[in-house]
Amino acid sequence: MSPPANLFPMPYGDGTLHHRRAPFLLFDDARPVGAAPARLYRDPVGMIVARLPQEVAPALERLAEAVRAGRHAAGYCAYELGFALEPRLEGLASAPTDGDMPLLWFGLFESVELAAASAVPAMLPDAAAAKVNAMTPMVSRADYLTAFGRVQDMIRAGDIYQANLTFPCELAISGDPLALYAAIRGRQQAPHGGIVSTGQGMLLSFSPELFFALGGGRLAARPMKGTATRRADRQEDAAAMAALAADPKQRAENLMIVDLLRNDLSRVSVAGSVKVPDLFRVETYPTVHQMVSDVQSVLRPGLGPVDVLRALFPCGSITGAPKLRAMEVIAAVEPHGRGAYTGAMGWIDPEGDASFNVLIRTLAIGADPTRARIGLGSGVIADSTGPEEWAECLAKARFLTDGWRSEG
Repeated sequence: MSPPANLFPMPYGDGTLHHRRAPFLLFDDARPVGAAPARLYRDPVGMIVARLPQEVAPALERLAEAVRAGRHAAGYCAYELGFALEPRLEGLASAPTDGDMPLLWFGLFESVELAAASAVPAMLPDAAAAKVNAMTPMVSRADYLTAFGRVQDMIRAGDIYQANLTFPCELAISGDPLALYAAIRGRQQAPHGGIVSTGQGMLLSFSPELFFALGGGRLAARPMKGTATRRADRQEDAAAMAALAADPKQRAENLMIVDLLRNDLSRVSVAGSVKVPDLFRVETYPTVHQMVSDVQSVLRPGLGPVDVLRALFPCGSITGAPKLRAMEVIAAVEPHGRGAYTGAMGWIDPEGDASFNVLIRTLAIGADPTRARIGLGSGVIADSTGPEEWAECLAKARFLTDGWRSEG
């Protein structure tokens, strides 16, 4: 499988993203072993964009029509898109997103280009030409702990069982964003990473989490909930992995989200087909261990990937449970809109197969190529402690830089 020549030509002339040429998307499995082929979408023949909540429903309908007409589609959905999909959340639909990045953006393409995953590094600019210079949380530790306390008060009152509490960080970066992707790619080794370049903004995703995959009428979701920081000592690292696998708190978090995803999948699946073939599996990444479970089902006849997206979005692993009430709580306690963070990036084939990640471990870059934003979060339940959750969030950013700066 040979990659196209000159796969990533220098896409902008003066170093600013608003002067980009045609948009492109890369879906990239960066695991060193067993990686799926990379998928490249470029030279779109059309685009579907929704910037306002009232534009979401017709945009999704146009997306479904384009796929039925034989187009390939690839794009992303911002977290706040979920408010527009649920009448109960309509009052939250004006929440801000990342600068000029819309609620929904999909390119339409004649075809997809495939390349071996091992060929991707050679397609990218020199990784030494870019770096993350500093990371600054956009909330103080004290304000985070206050929000954490409000969430736990609602859990103790029986209002919710779990909420995924998050905060954004600002990054100072230097060099070509594509070189930055090349630099981080090898450190994170993400199975569901990639690049979205819309022409006005860019997402560099190093996500380890699958939202859903649809192939041959079969649905698969892989919720990720439960984290342990890697250790330098091999024996200590093995002990940390074993402790994560056996931790009742982490298992409780994971199981709540598995139950939520089972319920969400049942909305579009053949009755009785929803199964959980693997529960509480621990996967290892360069900086963290993660607890993962598998949920599978058979899609109901007559439904397609856009129907699945409507029913499941946003992924329950980044909201909490019950899902809608958790989203209301998140909107009340998080001072910043999430934007692309905890949304989804994915592709849809004309045959109806599709795959979407969860946009975690993802950098959003706007018109200023020297600044980026990343969101960090963790699941809060009754047994959680604020300092531990704050530390877990920061641990998830270790793949970016060894140092970080906090407001305290």
